[in-house]
Amino acid sequence: MQNSKLSTANIVILAAGVVILIGSFLPFYKADSPLGGTDSSNAWSSGQFLIATLPALLGVLMAVQVALVAFANTTFPERVLGFTWDQVHLALAFQITIMMLFFLIRDPNFGVGGLGVDRGLGLFVMLVAAIGLLVGAVMRSREGATTY
Repeated sequence: MQNSKLSTANIVILAAGVVILIGSFLPFYKADSPLGGTDSSNAWSSGQFLIATLPALLGVLMAVQVALVAFANTTFPERVLGFTWDQVHLALAFQITIMMLFFLIRDPNFGVGGLGVDRGLGLFVMLVAAIGLLVGAVMRSREGATTY
């Protein structure tokens, strides 16, 4: 497929997929250390491994699908389990955004005994990237099936 077929929506999805992956390695939670200073954990080491990394994995999956179609001339079936690829992207982006919003509104001290845990930069970067994925998916669904 030619680069001219890489729509604005797909560029947004590619960029947001990269950003959400990078954000998952930044401090997701940070806590005051009893020895002074702060300790932090990223999405991969936060103690909530699968639930905290799922948004990053799904975002990367979206970006990889777009990249394979655009740059590797890979063809996928028109429908997956009865859904078009635009619908799949929209559903995944919505799920990712909802998950990240719940991480934002959830009390980070829940279950840790009030250790002064706070949200880290990685959580906010992942939230912004999740919103970017949702915007890209909505743009993609409005463009129609002519571009991938």
